[in-house]
Amino acid sequence: MNDYPTSPAPSAPPPVQRNRRSGRVQGRHAKAKQPSLITWWQAFVLIALVGVIVYQAAELNRANVQLNALYQARQEEQERYERTVQAHQPKYRDLIERYAAEYDLNPAYVSAIIKQESNYDPRAVSSKGAMGLMQFMPDTFDWVAPRCGISKTDTDAVYKPENAINMGCYLLRYIINAIGSDDPILVACGYHAGWGTVPTWIRNYSSNGQTLRISEIPKSDTQTYAGRVVNSYAIYLQHYY
Repeated sequence: MNDYPTSPAPSAPPPVQRNRRSGRVQGRHAKAKQPSLITWWQAFVLIALVGVIVYQAAELNRANVQLNALYQARQEEQERYERTVQAHQPKYRDLIERYAAEYDLNPAYVSAIIKQESNYDPRAVSSKGAMGLMQFMPDTFDWVAPRCGISKTDTDAVYKPENAINMGCYLLRYIINAIGSDDPILVACGYHAGWGTVPTWIRNYSSNGQTLRISEIPKSDTQTYAGRVVNSYAIYLQHYY
């Protein structure tokens, strides 16, 4: 036996790898490639892109907020309109249609007058003393009633819906014939302020000498009244007649 100490066998050297493309030798301890830093213009482009993205996101959010606000406003307006239409449901419809046909009137317009005069309350009395569904002053009642076969001594007659609608339709037809026009605004003016005022207003305030715009009506209360009648007339035409 050999008494000399044995030394461990030398370890095998690391395998040599050769790059297939360059032919350079790559070993375990080959120096790693350092990443290159971005240039200033690349950084500028990156920042600009981020800014554009942030701006577009803000604009999209702003547009969504505006769209939601518009949608909400439209929903609220639609709900208000539906409530207005519901509030215009006509009463005494058979009587309105009967006497409108007798006096050659549009029942939608008769309904609009009643809506603004009394809101379909047959016992309505105004602060000025106008009475009934179509709000007759005592002297007007005394003038119209006999022409409709109603006794003017019957003090309760004006509160009966059939009498009120009969007299109201008679008066509307009389106004139309007196002013020579069935223009809804002119007829409303005649019913509210007296048909004798209509020719004077047309002569003094009309821009075309034939009709009146709502804004051309000289009395503010009649202007408001006529505007409401026309709006109600449109609702009755569209939804009820």
